[in-house]
Order: sequence, then structure tokens, then C-alpha cells
Amino acid sequence: MKQSFNWKKMATWFVILLPILLLIDIGFDAIKGPIKWNAIGAMKNLFFKIAAALVGAYFISTFNNTPKE
Repeated sequence: MKQSFNWKKMATWFVILLPILLLIDIGFDAIKGPIKWNAIGAMKNLFFKIAAALVGAYFISTFNNTPKE
């Protein structure tokens, strides 16, 4: 049996999770001290946020779906 996968749900959750992760990063930077906009926009930082959003969207899109026969 193959796991059901919903591309539309994954894309929707990716678009929702990415700004949330960016806001969390900005919030933590604000708590620690001055906000470092160069560090927030750095490719290394954005790569890991995009990867985390993709993994989170994948798990949400496959969670509680009926398997294909």
C-alpha cells in the first residue's frame, strides 16, 4: 500500500510555515539583542528554514490520509 500524498496540501502548508519560521527567527533575534537583518536574509539561514518548512509540510500533508490501494 502506497502512502497518500496531497501536493496541494503540501504547497499550502509550505507557504504557511515559511513565514512563521521567519517570524520566529526574528522574534528570537529581538529577544537576544538587536535584530541582524543580514543574518536573517543570509542564504545559509534561509536554506535551513526552507528545508524545515518543506519537511513540516510533507509530514502535515501525509498525516492522517487514507492509503492508496
